[in-house]
Amino acid sequence: MVLKIVPIITLIHISIQSTSAENILFLQPLPSKSHHIWNKQIFDRLYNNGHNLTILSFEPEKSTPGKTFLMIDNFMEKFKAEYDEELIPTAQLNPFTNIVVMYKFLNTASRILAKEDAIRQLLSYPKSFKFDLIIHDFTMGQFLLGFVEYFGNPPLVSISAFNIPSYVTTIADAPLYTTYMPHFSSGYDTRMNFLERAKNTLYWAFDIFYRNQIYMTNEDRRAKQLFGRDSTSVKVIEKRSDVILVNNDFSMDYYQPLPPNVIPVGGLHISRSEEVPPIVKQFIARAIKGVILVSFGTNIASENLGENVNNDMYKVFHSMPEYGFIWKHGNPETLGAIPPNLLVMKWVPQAMILAHPRTKLFISHAGLLSLQEATWHGVPVIAIPFFADQYSNADKIVSARVGVKLPLTDINEPNLKQTILQVVNDSRYHAKMKERSYLFKGQPDSPLDRAIFWIEKVIENKGLSYLRSPSHEMNIFQMYGLDMIGTVLLVAFCYYLIIRKHIRKVVSTDRNKPKKE
Repeated sequence: MVLKIVPIITLIHISIQSTSAENILFLQPLPSKSHHIWNKQIFDRLYNNGHNLTILSFEPEKSTPGKTFLMIDNFMEKFKAEYDEELIPTAQLNPFTNIVVMYKFLNTASRILAKEDAIRQLLSYPKSFKFDLIIHDFTMGQFLLGFVEYFGNPPLVSISAFNIPSYVTTIADAPLYTTYMPHFSSGYDTRMNFLERAKNTLYWAFDIFYRNQIYMTNEDRRAKQLFGRDSTSVKVIEKRSDVILVNNDFSMDYYQPLPPNVIPVGGLHISRSEEVPPIVKQFIARAIKGVILVSFGTNIASENLGENVNNDMYKVFHSMPEYGFIWKHGNPETLGAIPPNLLVMKWVPQAMILAHPRTKLFISHAGLLSLQEATWHGVPVIAIPFFADQYSNADKIVSARVGVKLPLTDINEPNLKQTILQVVNDSRYHAKMKERSYLFKGQPDSPLDRAIFWIEKVIENKGLSYLRSPSHEMNIFQMYGLDMIGTVLLVAFCYYLIIRKHIRKVVSTDRNKPKKE
């Protein structure tokens, strides 16, 4: 009964506003706090611009008139009960395993999400309800694209905080050159030798095959279970995206050619405001040589890295009293006596600490959003990657000479201390990161303004189909010119047969001619 009442109240809230603003359905399928932080900058700005939003969310948010949240509670507890892989790998995964683990993660999350009450709640909306736009975080949860057809095919904007996902090549018909575009799991940069190019091509081929034939097949099956057996394949619907917003900026990412409807908006989350507790301000002011921030993002907890790693990190921080260490850690009581130069917090205002001029170093998991914040504010990095694109992000840091990569398996007291001293004592890391920061900031408009401009342009024009690749209206034979090649080969073969027959006839005639004596 609750599920029937809630949508009615929601629809009343939306209808009050809908006379003067557009209704937007914002689908967040990924259970990641960092993605929510990135997406939140978009939906909060759209709300401030007067639009009505219905938002699928894993993070606690309060609904207000014009901004309704369909909440998914305790999702990670359900996920951990079903996921049979380690959430924090203890060793670097090989590229093929990394790809498989990522899609297994996304597939498990989708399978659980499809059973959530929030999805049933959205399905209880009448099909006649008018959404003027659907925004979908296409990092995962493609089965939710069934709502595009369910609500009468409004325009679709796809977004992702996951840099440029590999499947943009499928969704937007983006050019793919495996000879200089390293796959995120490869560990290569744009300069690859013959063997690396060959391996990189295999990684791309494996990723495309696995996603299209295994992951997307499962997503399609889920969509048909929710929206009916006759519903359009989500493999088709995802290609209807009018605009695709990706968390990329080429000042800190590898070169990649993009179609006109793929818009880089890397770093749109950086300008968000965060409250800095007085204890943090006082701690930063007290540090003799400045502070070092230690944070592994929203999905990796320091306390889960193991007792040995935690003990070694604690010993290193304790042995460097001239620096203040701010450590994001969920169980500070397990660390023993906290020295004066160590501030342990369950949550840190990361962006604000990185923005402070006394921050000298960032020890990070190499998550993209974290590295963008460090780059924007010019703070060198020690990258400790764990999975997915974090390996590639760490390699980019090393390649740009703005930081050092330190695998989790190599963390011990002498290694960690030596690495910290290497970065903080070598001014070249800081200078290179300042140069990189200058390039990142040198944009004609802010990334968030750019994202909102294109979203509202899609609403205003009821879609921007002219930006979409024409290949989506073509079959594979037309797209790759196979029909033309086939026709040319057929004509050539016919000419060959005709000429061959003619030659045989001439030869036969010559043979049958009486010889002159």
